[in-house]
Amino acid sequence: MTDLPLSGIRVVDLSRVFAMPYAGAYLADLGAEVIKVDCCQAQFVDTTRTLNGPYPDNDPGELYWERAGTFQTLNRGKRSVTLDLRSEDAIGILKQLVSVSDIVLENFTPRVMQRFGLDYANLRAVKPDLIMVSNTGYGHSGPWSNFGAMATALEPTHGTGAFMGYLDPGPDGRLHDGGIPNKMGNSYTDFLASWTAQLAVIASLIHRSRTGKGMWVDLAMYQVGSSFIGEGILDFAFNGRRTRRMGNRDHTMSPHGCYPCLGQDEWVTIAVRDDRDWEAFCQALGQPSLAGDSRFAHPTARHGHQDELDEIISRWTSTQSQYQVMEALQSAGIPAGPVLNAKALLADPQYRARGFFQPADHADETGLGRKEYVGRGWSLSESPINPIRPAPMLGEANDYVLSRMLGLNDEEIQRLKDAGTVGDTLADAQTPSIVPLERQVELGWISGYDEL
Repeated sequence: MTDLPLSGIRVVDLSRVFAMPYAGAYLADLGAEVIKVDCCQAQFVDTTRTLNGPYPDNDPGELYWERAGTFQTLNRGKRSVTLDLRSEDAIGILKQLVSVSDIVLENFTPRVMQRFGLDYANLRAVKPDLIMVSNTGYGHSGPWSNFGAMATALEPTHGTGAFMGYLDPGPDGRLHDGGIPNKMGNSYTDFLASWTAQLAVIASLIHRSRTGKGMWVDLAMYQVGSSFIGEGILDFAFNGRRTRRMGNRDHTMSPHGCYPCLGQDEWVTIAVRDDRDWEAFCQALGQPSLAGDSRFAHPTARHGHQDELDEIISRWTSTQSQYQVMEALQSAGIPAGPVLNAKALLADPQYRARGFFQPADHADETGLGRKEYVGRGWSLSESPINPIRPAPMLGEANDYVLSRMLGLNDEEIQRLKDAGTVGDTLADAQTPSIVPLERQVELGWISGYDEL
């Protein structure tokens, strides 16, 4: 690990659920020692340990809090110390841990950290050059600052819902710009916040190396959400125009969309940019006469007759696999690509060639064996990150943190264990109820599954 860029940097990860835990996992990938502050009481533990799954073979197992795929993904490479922060002893231990660390990650509302005396002002008192990321929905200032938030609930406040939507059939039977806002398929704001936090941490480390001063990063998720829809905001600010909700279509290019292929729920995306693309597209379709059809002869005409075009294209794509369509069109210079589902992603030769899915070997007690996890969209020429380390078992670093790092003696540690302040099993645990996969399909939770 000593050849990785963040080797020698220690992170205290107080965060829960997604955005900041994932930021911590990336810092661990880069060599930082990331200590996740866990809890051995089921009611307070990170919910990704206990509620989210997915579990191998849909089986939570006896140690279900060690087997959840979401937790494993978001906390890979970390250590785990359990502290019940309702205890004054635990607060004192946490402050000692911060005093010998470089970075703190947290994602509570402002009042929570202040109530525990763990806000930046108090932690800076024990570590003057501390770098701390406080990730909230709406930041630490302004009238909304104390509102709780989740990524999907934030989408209306940062505008993406207004930009997302499908086409609706109009009274003339044609498809028109949609009138109903939509959410994104996944909690994309969590990813934006995670990536933003990583950038802020790296910048703060550079700043500290130059000045000796720490940094507080006040990260508001709804603001980073708005930061990636700049074109739509600018168009209204400059021109007073509202962005349309138009599904898979484009403002100018046509045809432009997502089309069905052979197989169950198999699709391909196609974008015809100009007249040259259109002529090549007609040849690939085996219908060169379409190029001279008055309905499609120039870009404006094609844009006005997209419904007819989509019917023609769908009849052609539905007779071929998504890769056949892609290869035929790409060889003609036309942008096209398959819509990959999870199964296709895992088997895709480009991802495999890039080593994107990385293995981690888990402790025997978990029953997980070797599993692959999503890696990073980048690699480092001088510091390869492979293999990755699995997420920590609950409290596996208790003795390491309490004894070796902080110098507590055996009697003090035993007293903390007896009080339930620290531990390595989940108290009051109840095995999650599991819904059979067939029933999940019926409920619409999943679209389907393959027997492995």
